[in-house]
This record gives sequence, structure tokens and C-alpha cells, in this order.
Amino acid sequence: MAATTITSIQRGIVFLMADWSGGARWAYPRLVAFLKEHGIASEELHVLNVDDHPELYNMPELSGKIHGWGEALVVKAGRIVLFTRLGKDQPLIQEHCDQLLRVYVG
Repeated sequence: MAATTITSIQRGIVFLMADWSGGARWAYPRLVAFLKEHGIASEELHVLNVDDHPELYNMPELSGKIHGWGEALVVKAGRIVLFTRLGKDQPLIQEHCDQLLRVYVG
């Protein structure tokens, strides 16, 4: 019921974890540290494991976009307003996190 979870979020950040992915496992602690550094409460981060929620792959907003790179979403009023891959281009994680934060607080 991950799709239901996403649509029920009024304002939050969703991290799509793939335990088998080095990129996702690398990105997750960096995202957590970034959010903590910027005063974002841990309750505002929702972690969904893609292996436990295969229905994520069928959501129109995510179809063809999930590849286990530690994808992160900004959700407002139950809608995905930003999608990014935090673990794919590791040297760019700071830029991706900055963009995520700008959209989240904006």
C-alpha cells in the first residue's frame, strides 16, 4: 500500500530504499544527515523499500523511473512534486539534496 502512503502525505520526503543497491545504501545516510543538518524532523522522511512495495513501479508518476539509485521524492498534498536520484551521480548528491530541500520548504 505504498501508493496509498504517498497519497496520504500532506508534506514530506520519501526515500525509495533498495537494500540490494549500493547506490541506495550509500545515499540514505547522506540524506538523513543532510536533513538533520537543515533542521528537517525525522518524521518528515518516509522510507519505502521497493522490494516490499512493488506497486510503486506501477504508479504513473514513477513508472520507468525506479532503478534502485536511492530515489527521493518531495510530496505535497499527496502529489509527487519532485523526483531525484540521490545515489546515481554520487558527486552531485549535494546539488540533488539542495534541490530537494528548496522544493520541500518552498
